[in-house]
Amino acid sequence: MQGKKVVSKYLSQPFFMPFGQVGTAIQSDTGKDEPRIYDIIYKKDRPGGRRKECIMRIIHTADWHLGKMFYGEYLTAVQRRILEEQFIPLVESYRPHAVVLAGDVYDRSLPPVEAVEVFSRIATILVKDMGIPFLVIAGNHDSGQRLSFAGELLEREGLYIAGEPSEMEKPVTLYDEAGPVDFLLMPYADPAKVRTVFADTAVCDHESALIRLRDERCKHLAPRRRTVAVAHAFLAGGTGSDSERPLAVGGSEAVGADVFSSFTYTALGHLHGPQQAGSPVVRYSGSLMKYSFGEAGQDKGVVLVDMDGDGTVRTTFRPLEAKRDVRIIKGYFADIMAAEDGRADDYVLLRLEDREPILDVMGRGRKKYPHLAALEMPNRQVTETDGRRNGNFRKYSDDELFSSFAAAMRPDIPLSDEECRLASTIWDSIHKEEGDTP
Repeated sequence: MQGKKVVSKYLSQPFFMPFGQVGTAIQSDTGKDEPRIYDIIYKKDRPGGRRKECIMRIIHTADWHLGKMFYGEYLTAVQRRILEEQFIPLVESYRPHAVVLAGDVYDRSLPPVEAVEVFSRIATILVKDMGIPFLVIAGNHDSGQRLSFAGELLEREGLYIAGEPSEMEKPVTLYDEAGPVDFLLMPYADPAKVRTVFADTAVCDHESALIRLRDERCKHLAPRRRTVAVAHAFLAGGTGSDSERPLAVGGSEAVGADVFSSFTYTALGHLHGPQQAGSPVVRYSGSLMKYSFGEAGQDKGVVLVDMDGDGTVRTTFRPLEAKRDVRIIKGYFADIMAAEDGRADDYVLLRLEDREPILDVMGRGRKKYPHLAALEMPNRQVTETDGRRNGNFRKYSDDELFSSFAAAMRPDIPLSDEECRLASTIWDSIHKEEGDTP
């Protein structure tokens, strides 16, 4: 309920300045070769006092995957609640100079209407109602062209979207009391696209594509400024999960972490687990929520970035929690079903230690866990008659196979004489039609 109140409050206000300051937001163009500038001129930190520290505050988030489907269930409503009831209140309390979303806004290139509505709402709250610049890049799941629609118009309001490598070549420059900070937006760089855009035949893999994209952006940097790189890539040494779509089919998708060594801070997207990438100031924020059982043990949230005037960076991971968790439960089926569990409404994968087949295990399991999504039985014994293809079925008659199947399906109700006669009649009819003699 608190989140809903916060959102409602913002929707009722015409403009909100970060840090509670009285000020103006000015979009200026200082020349053809100069970067775009979104100047926020701060007057006061609070009534009767000025800011004592020169700190650029950034919220780094990534991999929202709006419109994601999890085992047949759309997560859009859950994603909306997390953003409205946890993310927006966090922005309010932290009061950043900018929010950075490092790719994979949506789960697919053509997202559902509901997913687009969620992104539009959150962007409106951040930019229009709270007055906070929102910097977004496309990830490998996004359509860059669709994502950056009307980009030039939105920039005037403080929403910066880099969908294609050819867009947003100049940095976005934000100011604190210590001076300017340049943000370089580098959307997912497919090697073939980068090679075409820049007519560079030397671009042959993801690393060379990202380096070329970086170098093009750096041409517009002023010397001795603090810089923030925003990119969507797989850095060598990073820990992935099974819900991430591979960036390359064949060849190498990994990029060396030293690609970003010259930046004050690098905000990365793609890997769903929050982690450093070779340096404390090169980080993945991780995804908005858990999107596979491979992520069951991961924390989810955002990274809060404090950047001093001298370029010193401090980061803090702030968790976000979905109401329904993603869990793997291990043990014997009977023990699991008998045990007390106060979180039975979670998304669950049962990893059973049982060796013998269990009749209707999914149906019985969902009586306790209504969102039981998957089942694993790594220790299950395979016999010749358990329905596996490697069984030697040729040594059994049709009647014997059918009787074995019926016994497995109805262990407590044996076949009646009439059912046996009916089965034999059906087999005889099949053999006659096929011209076969049993």
